[in-house]
Amino acid sequence: MNTKTLKSLTVAVSLVAGISASSMALSAVPTVEAVGRGAITTCPSITTTGQAQVYHSDKIVFIIGNGNLQPLIAADFAALNAMPRLTELDIKIRDNPLAVADLKAKLLFFVGAANTVGNRALIKIVNVLYATAVCPKAP
Repeated sequence: MNTKTLKSLTVAVSLVAGISASSMALSAVPTVEAVGRGAITTCPSITTTGQAQVYHSDKIVFIIGNGNLQPLIAADFAALNAMPRLTELDIKIRDNPLAVADLKAKLLFFVGAANTVGNRALIKIVNVLYATAVCPKAP
């Protein structure tokens, strides 16, 4: 077997092993949605406290710059870095109105990236929108 054939065989085996391993690992990286759909909050039919429930959420519009994001889980490296670059993306996350939000940290965690100085430098937050949903209290 010549060197060229051996290298080709090594690359092919490595590629199959990588694909198999990545499909077996549970990915922490969410999919990137390309089709817009409304965010739906479903109110419980009856609240046990007798008070109205209020759900808070933030829509964070952001851009990922050129460069590799470091994942929380090493097996997620390829999926994380396959996310589109230099285009606006958004996530919708829960918000605690009684706490200060570290938006970049929440965003990085949501997409499965480590909260590092390098990763934070690759993220540009373009806009943040706030929403509330108030569920009526029990009669």
